[in-house]
Amino acid sequence: MSLSKKASDMLDYNGYRYKKDNHLILFRKAGTDRVGLTIVIIVSLVFVGLIFALQWWAGLIALIVAFLIFRPLVKRIPGSLKLVIDPEKKIVEIDNRTRAYNFDQIFGIYIHSKFVDEYSSAFKSTSEEHQITIGLELDNQKLAPLFKLISDHAKPSKEMNEVYDFLESSIKAKNFA
Repeated sequence: MSLSKKASDMLDYNGYRYKKDNHLILFRKAGTDRVGLTIVIIVSLVFVGLIFALQWWAGLIALIVAFLIFRPLVKRIPGSLKLVIDPEKKIVEIDNRTRAYNFDQIFGIYIHSKFVDEYSSAFKSTSEEHQITIGLELDNQKLAPLFKLISDHAKPSKEMNEVYDFLESSIKAKNFA
């Protein structure tokens, strides 16, 4: 089983890369969002530092404004991910073996929608932004989020559901309902 072109494109749009290598299934999160935001934050801090040098109170105000602007942007960046699914060894590895789970430790796959923001755009079908999270339900009742995807609707798209179904069929845990 493999992901369709549309599902791969949806993952690509959200910054994830999908690759099937022999029996291994690989997902990676691209770091371009973090790199671009880091550059903008550094440039902003240089300007704030220059303003501090001229007037300390103006620099303090600029620092507060920069914090208020960049805080929500930093919170939206999902971070790095390297997910390896090995159906032969029945192991899921996250972030280069930082977290590794045997299929027996996984009770299921979850998908969750969370309202993030409202905006106006002529190019979108709604004025809402939702974050769709797909992850693992573990045997100790913990959730391990894998994908954080952006959607215009609270209900996951067909492509997001396809990723969910793909993960569920790839990780055939004994405890799935």
